[in-house]
Amino acid sequence: MTPWRAAGQSGVARTRAPTREMSLKTKERFVKLPEEGNPSSMVAKDVGCSQAAVSKIWTKYKQHVKAKRTNKQLKAICLENRKITTKQMKNRLKDMGFQYRKDKQKPALAPKHKRTRLQWAKERQLWTVDEINISADPTHPGPNHLQC
Repeated sequence: MTPWRAAGQSGVARTRAPTREMSLKTKERFVKLPEEGNPSSMVAKDVGCSQAAVSKIWTKYKQHVKAKRTNKQLKAICLENRKITTKQMKNRLKDMGFQYRKDKQKPALAPKHKRTRLQWAKERQLWTVDEINISADPTHPGPNHLQC
């Protein structure tokens, strides 16, 4: 049994291999070597870690640098009072750590409204067709007149 075995096969939760913390100096080497044109496999051998680790750190670095650059551009746009797209704003807010979400169309019913609605439904639960008079005419007579 390997520690990477899927949970469904043995009923045991999937575990990961222990990771080691990397120093800031090592991470800086991860960034400098690819900038000089070295492939990630060569960087991984040089530093002594997996190619996946190099790729992850390099990707995070690129995103961070890109975000800094675009934040400067966004600031310049705002200072010039120009319009930006919704997508640009969502992306910048996401880069800054905010989450974008739309509100619900309408709020859920309050407990008082739920009780009132349930009471209304219970009163009409046993009504027969003869008792219900549905009409678009508000002047239509009837004991249990409902207007639609």
